[in-house]
Amino acid sequence: MTKSDLQALAIEIEARAKAQGLSFDPVIFEVVDWEQMAMLASYMGFPRRYPHWRWGSEYLRFKETYRYGLSKIYELVVNTKPVYAYLLDSNPPLAHKLVIAHVYGHADFFKENLYFAPAPKSMHDELANHAALVEKFMERHGVRPVEEFLDLALSLENLIDPHSLFVQRAKGVKEPDGTPLRMPVRAYLEPYVNPPAEPPKEAEEAALNEPIPPQPERDVLAFLIKYAPLASWQKAILEIIREESYYFAPQGQTKVMNEGWATYWHTALMNGGLLEPGEVLDFAELQAGVLGGRGFNPYKIGYTLMKHIEERWRKGRFGPEYEAAELVDKLEWQGQPGDARAKLFQVRRVYSDISFLEEFFTPEFALEQRIVLPEELEHFHLAKQRLLFMLTNAGNPIVYLTDANYKNRGELYLQQAFEGAELDLRKARAVIENLYRLWGRPVHLETVLDDKPMRLSYDGAHRQEAA
Repeated sequence: MTKSDLQALAIEIEARAKAQGLSFDPVIFEVVDWEQMAMLASYMGFPRRYPHWRWGSEYLRFKETYRYGLSKIYELVVNTKPVYAYLLDSNPPLAHKLVIAHVYGHADFFKENLYFAPAPKSMHDELANHAALVEKFMERHGVRPVEEFLDLALSLENLIDPHSLFVQRAKGVKEPDGTPLRMPVRAYLEPYVNPPAEPPKEAEEAALNEPIPPQPERDVLAFLIKYAPLASWQKAILEIIREESYYFAPQGQTKVMNEGWATYWHTALMNGGLLEPGEVLDFAELQAGVLGGRGFNPYKIGYTLMKHIEERWRKGRFGPEYEAAELVDKLEWQGQPGDARAKLFQVRRVYSDISFLEEFFTPEFALEQRIVLPEELEHFHLAKQRLLFMLTNAGNPIVYLTDANYKNRGELYLQQAFEGAELDLRKARAVIENLYRLWGRPVHLETVLDDKPMRLSYDGAHRQEAA
């Protein structure tokens, strides 16, 4: 397809999407070849990132999987304003049509899902600034020291608290201690925009007796940026890693929903008038590729759950009486129809993957989709629990810093919020070793192994003992 053909197609599909109630920021489509697509995918959708070997490693992985026919990236869409979407030039016209419709589903989800609300929309500029800053550090301090610190910092990138983005303070109010509310700014501008006030002497004395941190801290990176004995350039790199982790966090929290929503809408738009009669069979083949495959497929689970919700509300399968009914009755339930489309938009708005699957991945859904047989229902709840564990915190353990002066020796003590999934010991030991290198004092991590409370420690050598 020519560029003008693609532009006309995008305009048509945009109009159809808006007519169905989708809402999105302007979308800019760019057509790229496979090499460019692999590069963009390795950079997580952005054309410029800070220099690091991980991007090259990802680029080679994408190239090799494509070379051997193990995967193909049809599109890449980025949560910015405007939304940038990249189309593969080798796609046939039908695939372009499907992908453009899919992209508008993503664009709506980015704008309307509450988990994306705190994410900045100017990340093209932000990430380019990060790249320039890291390059400057490499010029000043040497490539190797900066790369080694980046390796250390990236091993800690998941030690954040995604839910803290939703803790907002009203403008014009004061802090709990009566001081004026501070302006929300990037960390490295804090000393200039919010210069520290001189604390009263009694406040200094009271602070000496307070535990550090005063309550368990999930945003370990923020604590380290503030308190770790680091050079200013090292703290700036931690701030970069932390900021980017928060930007990408909503994508990990909504992968199933986001892909399910986009798949639902590309299917609705294609079947709603976009398909030509001669394209029906080819579309069915493309759709089978999207929804097929073995193992966990977020497109399939998300899409089939969206369709299931739509059918439930059309058949009146909701409300207190339905929820209280026996399983056998739910399967045959016929109630007063509800507004299925409004329900879908509401689900898209307020749910994350965890709440979405917790509420709608039900035994009746599993039976209808033949995920389990009736005689296997006793195993369903265990399987669902495992799935939720896998998706919780994007599969990463939830860890809190509970004491930065453990045994009054300046040691770090962390605790895993254990929910049934044991740590990967190799990764856990690497993390506490890197925390030790960063903090400069011994580090301890309390967890559960083989159903027993255990403590992993590192003080120059790894130790493991009962907690």
